[in-house]
Amino acid sequence: MRKSQDVIGLPVYHVQTGRHLGIVRDLLFDETQRLCGLLLEDGGAFKPGRYLPSERIGAIGTDAVMADSEPIPFFSPQALRRWTGMLTGQRKLRGRPVMTEHGHALGMVEDVYFLENAGTLVGYELSDGWWSDWREGRKVLRTPLIWGEEIMIAPAVGWQMDE
Repeated sequence: MRKSQDVIGLPVYHVQTGRHLGIVRDLLFDETQRLCGLLLEDGGAFKPGRYLPSERIGAIGTDAVMADSEPIPFFSPQALRRWTGMLTGQRKLRGRPVMTEHGHALGMVEDVYFLENAGTLVGYELSDGWWSDWREGRKVLRTPLIWGEEIMIAPAVGWQMDE
């Protein structure tokens, strides 16, 4: 199980040539809440970056991501509409409020946990603000959420919150 913030910022290398392909800028998830690929920085602030589909990821290590093949040029910001990024896009995950079906606020998404082999989201790290984070620490919500347009919704029952 990995946190998205442990992967963002890692260098990406081609496993056969050892060539540096970029730096992980974001993780992209599809509507089934599975990792569909990585958005890579391409060396410039105004360049669109490149996309490394999950099937081209050989391994996500602690120090680098190893790719089986080259990333795809990422020319269209409209393509991001198909995916939800952790940090980028119109519906980014970080900073989105999480509520229960009964209207109880649980916090804001700060990070996500996923299984790197399957790409499945397994948890959400939630914050109640910096003071609460400092005093009590962040909480981890382990349940599938409904990804609404403006908020994320947890079932009223059956979820687990780890301190």
